[in-house]
Amino acid sequence: MIQAKFFRGGDGSLHMRLEGHAGAGPKGQDLVCAAASGLACTLGSTVERLYEQGMLRRVPKVELYEGNAEIIAVPKERFQKEVILVFWTVQTGIAELAASFPGNVRMEEALRV
Repeated sequence: MIQAKFFRGGDGSLHMRLEGHAGAGPKGQDLVCAAASGLACTLGSTVERLYEQGMLRRVPKVELYEGNAEIIAVPKERFQKEVILVFWTVQTGIAELAASFPGNVRMEEALRV
C-alpha cells in the first residue's frame, strides 16, 4: 500500500511523502504505482523549475526512490499561493488514486488550501 502525506512545516515549507508499493500488479506492470510515481516525478520536476525561476527560498529537496518519494519546497512569501497550488494539484491526483484504489493507496495527511 502507498501511504501519502502532504503537509506544511513550521518554516512555511510544503512537504509530500509517498511510501510503499501499491501492490496492484506485478513489478513493472503496476498501473497504480505508475500513476503515483508519475505524479511524484511531476511535482519534483516542477519544484526544481520553480527554484530556477526564483520562486523558492532555497533549493528544494527532491528524493525519488523505488517505493519512496520525498519532496520539500519553501516558497518565497510572494509566491506562496502558486507553490501551494502546485502541491495541491498533485495531492488531488493522489487523492483520486486513493478514492479509486482504496486497497492500494491511502491519503494519511492532506494540505488544506
